Amino acid sequence: MTFSITGFDSTGKMGVAVATRYWAVGARVPYVRPGIAALAVQAYAQPYIGYDVLNMMANDPELDGPTALQTVLDQDPGKEWRQVGLVDTKGNVQGFTGKETVAWSGHAVSEDCVGAGNMLVGQETVEAMTEFFGNNSDLDLPERLAGALQAGHFAGGDKRGQQSAAVYVVDREESPYVDLRIDDDPDAIAALMRLIQDTRDVELVRSAHFSRSRESPTVASYIAHRESLREEGLA
Repeated sequence: MTFSITGFDSTGKMGVAVATRYWAVGARVPYVRPGIAALAVQAYAQPYIGYDVLNMMANDPELDGPTALQTVLDQDPGKEWRQVGLVDTKGNVQGFTGKETVAWSGHAVSEDCVGAGNMLVGQETVEAMTEFFGNNSDLDLPERLAGALQAGHFAGGDKRGQQSAAVYVVDREESPYVDLRIDDDPDAIAALMRLIQDTRDVELVRSAHFSRSRESPTVASYIAHRESLREEGLA
């Protein structure tokens, strides 16, 4: 029903890009916390898998992502209906596909990402995502994840088509580096790609440009930013 790519880069950013033939996938699949881990929880998704893994790791800094995920899944009576991709800040990468997920379902793991999907045309989707991700380390992580998602779509993707897509990336702060969604569009992945490109240098969208930490920008920077918005007809 869904395919996703979960990955990290050499700068410390982590995130998820995801698409599906259903509404608002960005509200249900990505679970990401800076300094801890990023997960895509899908198929017959149970959101508390994401919450519980992140909370467990936050409470025990020595705990790695794969161990936390296995602990949570072992307590889940619906485990075989779930699918999860995970990366953590220790460099661990883990995929899980339950036996009851809808064919074609599966995942592909590389050293810095995991591609996963169910109800797909075939395994080419997950392989295309991890291949693109591995071959494009020069891209900023939102572009790299979204590009991998698009590669998966071109390789087959969700066999029912597409309706929503999203990318969620964190850097070092709790505020997301990028959080962009297309919630209802028959060409959602292409729309997401355009949105990512169009907002690349927009400070109010990319939090790393607007507020890198809890320290507020100066009044002068607010004034300058307001003027730039006025020039663009956005304020």
